[in-house]
Amino acid sequence: MNIPIDYNKMQRELDRRRYMGQVYIGKTETWKPTKLGMKTYGKWCDLVGWENLNEEKWISTDDFMNLAVKRKWVEIVYSFEKKENVCMQTKYGHDLFKTFEYWIDEKAQKRAVRKKQISGATTKFQKVLQGLPKFMQQLSTMMASFAPPEQSKRKRKTRQGEKKVKDTNTAHTFEEWNDLDRKEWWKI
Repeated sequence: MNIPIDYNKMQRELDRRRYMGQVYIGKTETWKPTKLGMKTYGKWCDLVGWENLNEEKWISTDDFMNLAVKRKWVEIVYSFEKKENVCMQTKYGHDLFKTFEYWIDEKAQKRAVRKKQISGATTKFQKVLQGLPKFMQQLSTMMASFAPPEQSKRKRKTRQGEKKVKDTNTAHTFEEWNDLDRKEWWKI
């Protein structure tokens, strides 16, 4: 199970320990590492075997290991492969120093901003797609209101007792031919 990092909580911890300092650059407010923070991060990387992003080489000492255990950043466990006790990171230590890495890695910050922008655009696109059927329905209703009314195709009801008699006689009288308008000769 992968539990996400609570960056706000970790940022407060980094600020409290003076590993990061909040600075104002141009129009943005950001955090920058302090000398103490860089030193602690370098020793942490050496202690748990992480790659150090700032390229400085710090050696972890027994005093730092005891400090990390005291602050619950690491646990000392026995490794069957190495056949000795080793320091393994805790969730808290992992999250704390991943947050620190985020603030010293400008590429990671740019990726996070880009991911947030893409997520926002995707959300807006999904909202548009969700509203599309309703829009189409409204458009259809509007177009139907502009159309001329349909003529009723219902047959006329006859009164009870009256029966329709179908005239099958095709012989027409002279008067019938002359009474009709010549334009409508087919109605006979």
